[in-house]
Amino acid sequence: MKSLSTMLTAVCLCLSAALAWGQQAPATPKPASTVDSFQSPEIKFIGKLYSPLKVSAFLPYTAEITKVFVKIGQEVKRGAVLATYEIPLDTRMGQRTALALTSIKELEYKLSLNSKELDRLTAKGKELEAMTQRNMASQQSVALTAKEMEAIRKERASLTEQLALAKELHADRVELAEDRFGKGAGSGKLPKDGIIKAPCDGYVLWQHPSLRAGVMLGRETELFQVGAVDPMIIRAQVHEIEAYKLRLGDKATVTFDSIPGKTFTATVSQIPWAPIPSPLQQPSYYEIELTLANPTLEFREGLKAQVTIQPGK
Repeated sequence: MKSLSTMLTAVCLCLSAALAWGQQAPATPKPASTVDSFQSPEIKFIGKLYSPLKVSAFLPYTAEITKVFVKIGQEVKRGAVLATYEIPLDTRMGQRTALALTSIKELEYKLSLNSKELDRLTAKGKELEAMTQRNMASQQSVALTAKEMEAIRKERASLTEQLALAKELHADRVELAEDRFGKGAGSGKLPKDGIIKAPCDGYVLWQHPSLRAGVMLGRETELFQVGAVDPMIIRAQVHEIEAYKLRLGDKATVTFDSIPGKTFTATVSQIPWAPIPSPLQQPSYYEIELTLANPTLEFREGLKAQVTIQPGK
């Protein structure tokens, strides 16, 4: 009887141990799905908006602004007058001197004298040749006249080159003057006011904060920035590991803190092969570009963008 009780106690202990082991045994992990094992993680980074084309217009002289014809955000065409300024008196005097035809006319006068002298020596040479045949002139005089004619021809070639160069320089000065002062300025009749023209098609993105009529500004002061706004460019610095996963044409989801509640789509348009310079022990970053359509002109330069890309999609 005592042996039977001992055996029952041992069986109960074994069953309890087995149950406890079953409760503590770890569950067999489920194999990951094929989709999850091949799905790439999202790439997220921050970028800023820029105009893909931006050109500046400068004030060529220290001058007083007389009129401003445009405002920031206004669309302009290349060559449109953005502002005018009063041309300083010393500048007008210098431009009149530069545009004068004095040097060209002087060269033309020297060339005409050269032609006259060449004609005289040619006639003299023929006369000496005839006199030589009748033993009335020496061969030395004929040779001397030939040398004089050769010198005159060389002088003529030099004057011709100088005249051509002078005319080309004058044409360039006329073109520059008409670009700065308007049509007709090349004739020497400089207007009182100069003009600042739009350097390209686009929109006025920026203008000098002090730009207004009556303000005196210095030479080479930047007055305007004109550029394109559709599409815009998002520039961002991306870590080398993430940049290596990107491909041209990848689509990105873009949001802006300045435009809450809206999501936009951009396209990866440039991935450089050379990284941004950095110390040898630091990881490399690449400045990539994304193109973002802006048909409604709601985006501006400098807006910070949160970009999310799912590689391969």
